[in-house]
Amino acid sequence: MRWNALPRRRPLCDSYIRQAENWITRFMKFVKDSNGSLREMSQVQSMVCRSFFKSEEERGVTAKTYNNTLIFLRALFHALRKEAGLAENPFEGIPTRDGETVFRKPFTVEELALMEEKAKADPFIYPLVVTGMCTAMRRGDCCTLLRESVDLKGGFITVKTSKTREYVQIPIFPLLHAVLEKAFADPSPGSPHYVFPELEAHYRINPDHLTDRVRRVMRAIGFFDPEEAKTEEEKKFSRGEVRQIRKVGLRKASVRDFHSFRVTGVTLALNAGVPLEIVQKVTGHRTASIVMKHYFQPGREDFRRTLAGRMPALLVGGEPKVVARGLTEVRAKLETMCEENWPKIRDELLARLSDNREVVVVEAEAIPA
Repeated sequence: MRWNALPRRRPLCDSYIRQAENWITRFMKFVKDSNGSLREMSQVQSMVCRSFFKSEEERGVTAKTYNNTLIFLRALFHALRKEAGLAENPFEGIPTRDGETVFRKPFTVEELALMEEKAKADPFIYPLVVTGMCTAMRRGDCCTLLRESVDLKGGFITVKTSKTREYVQIPIFPLLHAVLEKAFADPSPGSPHYVFPELEAHYRINPDHLTDRVRRVMRAIGFFDPEEAKTEEEKKFSRGEVRQIRKVGLRKASVRDFHSFRVTGVTLALNAGVPLEIVQKVTGHRTASIVMKHYFQPGREDFRRTLAGRMPALLVGGEPKVVARGLTEVRAKLETMCEENWPKIRDELLARLSDNREVVVVEAEAIPA
């Protein structure tokens, strides 16, 4: 296929290639079925393209699928336009669609603790669950993590993300350190040297299998769709659904899955007062708007408590401001201290302690022995 041979700055991942080939195949089938006389790319006109997307809309695809298909085919024809002898791109002028955005839901700290405990029953998936919880990395980045990217002694993971190709730096917390230490104790079977070679093999061959194994862990603590409950008693045990019906779309939207660990990590960090710039260095997002729109998903009570704790007493009922100052936030401030900024940070922390208008709440944290 000519598309595969196009020059690129970086190689495409296998999952994107499969998706792109699916878009191309679907468009070619539509063209063949609706107008069998078309044989060359140069014969494709805007009317054919508009008809294709009308059929996609009638098929009931989501706005996201519709837009992704349109953006890809438009870029494809732009790249091959001159070679094909097209005077103009037939996909130009076709607008994208507005649609609902279904956000993944974050887990609470209690739910994370339960999930970590239940995951121990599956030694194969346990390292993936812990790595996702502690790093907020995508599933593919967790599975393909290289040993050379892990500095156990220094306590950091430094890796280029597969999606944005940005380098991220992630501190290794004690829970993850134990998992990595165990993984490093086993010899690597060959090059490239993956931290979790079995996970990498399954991700490359059948990534859906990993999704199913993670969902089993979630089900064990009560996350499953209502129709999956086998008894009325089991329905009462449910903590929430894992898929949600869309207003428009052929499939339900996933609201709780492995990617929820990423949403959870961002939400917990921002709720704890970690600066957005530091969160971006961990997640690899280039813009703050993406983080805030898609990954920062505080629950209503978290939202209410955080907002009330920072609003004037007049508006929140005359009580002193309650400011959630966790050890994580204080530690983050201290770790950013250097020769140039230490007086400013010192004065800021001292001011908080001496400000009678604030009640400082230090949340309990797991402190390694």
